[in-house]
Parts: sequence; structure tokens; C-alpha cells
Amino acid sequence: MVGASTDVSLIHGPRHLMMEVLLARQVRSWRDPDGFVVELDGRILRAVAPEKAGELRALLTEPWFKRFIDAGSIPATIEITDPGGEVPLAEGWVWFEHQRLRFPCYPHEITALQLYDSAELTLSIALEATRNGWTLKDASAWNVLYSEGRVVFVDLLSFERTVPTGMWRAYGQFVGHFVLPLLLYRHIGLTPPEIFLIHRDGITPVRAFESLHGVRLLSATAIEHVLLPKFLARAGSRLIAAQTVNKPRIVNVQIAAAMPIATLRRLRRTISRLRPDESKSVSVWKRYEEERLHYSQADLQAKTEFVSSHLDEGGTVLDLGCNAGEFSFLAAEKGASVVAADADHAALSRLYERIRGAKPRITPLMLNIGRPTPGIGWLNTEVDSFLGRSSGQFACVLALGLLHHLLVSERASLQMITALFRQLSPQRLIVEWVDPSDPKFKELAGFDMELYRNLRPEMLEEQLGGYFRLDSKMVLPCGTRVMYLWVRS
Repeated sequence: MVGASTDVSLIHGPRHLMMEVLLARQVRSWRDPDGFVVELDGRILRAVAPEKAGELRALLTEPWFKRFIDAGSIPATIEITDPGGEVPLAEGWVWFEHQRLRFPCYPHEITALQLYDSAELTLSIALEATRNGWTLKDASAWNVLYSEGRVVFVDLLSFERTVPTGMWRAYGQFVGHFVLPLLLYRHIGLTPPEIFLIHRDGITPVRAFESLHGVRLLSATAIEHVLLPKFLARAGSRLIAAQTVNKPRIVNVQIAAAMPIATLRRLRRTISRLRPDESKSVSVWKRYEEERLHYSQADLQAKTEFVSSHLDEGGTVLDLGCNAGEFSFLAAEKGASVVAADADHAALSRLYERIRGAKPRITPLMLNIGRPTPGIGWLNTEVDSFLGRSSGQFACVLALGLLHHLLVSERASLQMITALFRQLSPQRLIVEWVDPSDPKFKELAGFDMELYRNLRPEMLEEQLGGYFRLDSKMVLPCGTRVMYLWVRS
């Protein structure tokens, strides 16, 4: 009993002492009783309970696990003797350090196609683990992050040695985080940000049932994962609980080993049927690069040359309002690590389709910069807000054809836009000014055009000049658009 008491104190006791640490935004993950993750001085450190540490050490030596690390699908991890610095609750834990991902993005910031790839990676890892005597006990979408064009599984405490039960413990979680969200996207266009900002723990069958109607409920996937669980729940059956709770039972060992593999293979077939078909999506911005008749060839060439000449080799770039990524690719070609952000799902999906498998160091990010993603989770600390994560993280910010959208659609003032750029705090800022006399500005403003007739580029120069130094300026041949390079003072 003394040992058991000590274990409970070790695992759970310190978690009650972490309030000041949580408020300081150092702890990034604490929901697993076997450990927690700390971000300290740019390092990602994981504290692991001593009784779990041996299992993690063994996992890190497994050949199948190393293959995922070598492919970049799991971050490289090493054990360390001293976390260094003033790490909260350092005593009583075994410490590991993970390879840091460059500006990762999360399930509430991705496209449906990225969620699909996240599901595929989760199943691939779960299958390999099961074949080699391990179990993936958690299948949360939050365990998969995106960085530099690749999907990465990051929760190493989700693995444990297999106990034969004949079930995959994470089945219900996988369905709620992947199957049902992809089903809802296919039928009603509900995107991952719309789901995970509200439903952190995914979608329940009851919630999916409330969103789907008619023939949409008659597909094999909907019948299995929506209708059947819904009616079983209504009948008060305990069968659905058996899919999500690992209750050991006496079964034939060989059958017990084969059943989870069969389940995972079946889920893989289900997911393959739910692969998003972006050819059917409709968007004003999806084909923007081919349909922008308001740019002459001379305008486009001058704009491209201006941007290209002021992009440094390498470095980090944030492309705000990237559309399908034309200038994101230009930056990537110069060796930059690029976060390509846009609020249009179809346009961003098109970008992501172009980089899948190519790894051009571009991270697509679903983001409306006028309403950036907030801090979420307990005390809003589990995932920092976009602005909290991005401040000072980018050498260069691109804001091309963006300002007039913020002025009109968000009713933001030039002072507010300048404050946004100041908070992002890049070394270099490349901005395109679209004058109110420009046909696209007039089209966007519509009946409110009178509100913007007095706007002049000199007003932008005055606002930005208080924090940035004007380095270069060029008026495009059309005369209604001006390119700027600003350098932080």
C-alpha cells in the first residue's frame, strides 16, 4: 500500500501544483497521468513517470518505431539527465527531449485533406504497433501536428505493451476525431476548424445524426458509425461503450491478436472512402491565380519581381492571404520555411494537394487573420493563440492583396492593421497597397465605397513609418497598386 500511495502522489500530486506553471504557459500537455510536456527556451521536454519510462525507452529502440522517426512522421527523441533551467516539478520524473517542429499547426487550423492524412498516419502507426506487440491507446487528432508540409505524430505516451483483449482501445476516439468529421465534411462541407474549435473531443454519433439527413444517412459509413450507435444509445445498450473502454476478457490469444488488426484495416478502408474530393469544391478564390483579370501581365511580372528581389535566402516567411500559394512557393524556392495562411478552404486545399509528398517546407494554415485562432483548452493554455505563437517568429511577412480586405470586410482601420503587423514583429514586411480607385477595391466595397474614398497610400506610410522603416516602394503599371518593403526599425 505504501508503494501504491507513492505512485499516486508521484503521478497526480504534482499536477495540483502546476497552476502557476500553466499560467506561465510553459506546460503544453498534462492530460496523460503518465507525464506532461514543457516548452522551455525553445526546447520541447517531456516528463515521464518512472514506472512508464522503461516502456518508453524500449519503444525508442524498436526498429518499426525508428522507421517512422527516420521518415519524419514521429519527432526524434532522446533521454536527458537534466532538463536544465528552472523546469517546473523537475524532481521525481524521467525527462526526454523531442525534436522541435518549426511552427506546428493544429486540428483547428487545417483542411479536410490534412485531417485525412492525419487519419492515415494514425492508422499506419497503429497497425505497425499492433503487429509488433504494442498498442496505440489514444487516437486523438490533437496528437498529430503539421509542420513544413508534413504530418507528424507527437504523443509518445500513447503507446503501451499489448494486453490481449481482442479490441482496439482507441476505436471510439478515432471515429469521433476522424471518421465522423470527414463524413460531415463530405456531406455538408463542415471543415476541421469549424469542428475542433467547438468540439475538442471530436464528433459524437448523436451530433453527426443531427447534422445529416435523408440519403446521407444511408451510406455504409453513416449506418455503421452514425445510425447504429445512435439507436443503440437510445436503447440504452452498453455495446457502444465496449468500443471505447478497454475491458479485459478471456479470449483466444491468436484471435485476440488478429481482431485489432482486422479493425484497423477496416477503418483504413472506411477512411479511404472519405478522402476529400476537392475537385467538387466551389470557391471564389480557388482559381484566383488563373482568373485574376484585374492584373495585366506587366503588373504581375512587376509584382513578382519586387517580391522575389526582397525575399532573403532561407529564413522564415508568413504569407497572409496566400490563396493557392503562388508567393509561398516563390519563398520556398529561395529556401525559406513558409507558413501559408488563408481563410478559404478550397484555395488552401489546392495548395496542400500540390505539396503532398513533395515536402517543400510549406505549412498550410487555415486562418482568417482578421479573426485569428484564439488560445484554446484549459485556461486557454493548451494551444496558444495564433498571434501568441507567431509574434517574432517570422523574418518576413507577406501581405499581398490583403489590406483592402481587412479595411472593408473587417472594418479595420489602418491603425489597427499597423498594430497587427507590430505584434507579428517581422524583420521585413512586404505589403501591397490597393487603392480605393482600383476596380477590385470598388467591387469589394460595393455600396460602402464612400467610406474609403479619402484613403491614400501616404496614410499607410505614416502609420507604418512609426515602427518600420520604408526601404523600397514601387507603383505597379496599373497605377492603382503600390508595392512596399518595410524593415523593422
